[in-house]
Amino acid sequence: MIVLGVDPGSASTGFGLVRVSGGRLVRIESGAIRPPRNAPFPVKLQVVYRGVRDLLERRSVDEAAVEDLFQGVNPRTAARIGLVRGVVLLAAADASIPVAEYPPARVKSAVTGNGGATKEQVRFMVRRILGLSESIESTDESDALAVAICHCHRAGSGAAR
Repeated sequence: MIVLGVDPGSASTGFGLVRVSGGRLVRIESGAIRPPRNAPFPVKLQVVYRGVRDLLERRSVDEAAVEDLFQGVNPRTAARIGLVRGVVLLAAADASIPVAEYPPARVKSAVTGNGGATKEQVRFMVRRILGLSESIESTDESDALAVAICHCHRAGSGAAR
């Protein structure tokens, strides 16, 4: 099973592809979709949509998981992230990929055992779970991988932590 995890954001949308293989989790690809900084917001949405769509066309993704909104974000930011989440969900729906949604605390808990973990703690544990020797470029990328890992655990894939 191959899972796409997504950490939505208008400045940077992290993505992580994880394969469940023999009870282990293996990173296939990860990174971030970064729309032009000064682009109008509709163009940013288009860049994210096309980036996710292209990723789904290039890879044989079985399921996707998207991080839900973080509580306490200001209303304008929440609305923008909600719209980014919408285009990610649309890209998955267009590709007939089932999507699960997880709150940030559940993702952190699945990866670190602590729903209040810091981004650095999440990054550390993602590297450990996936057996990565190299560093992960951004917290958007590590958060997206964490979402994919969370889904693999919640989906009952049998993958060990």
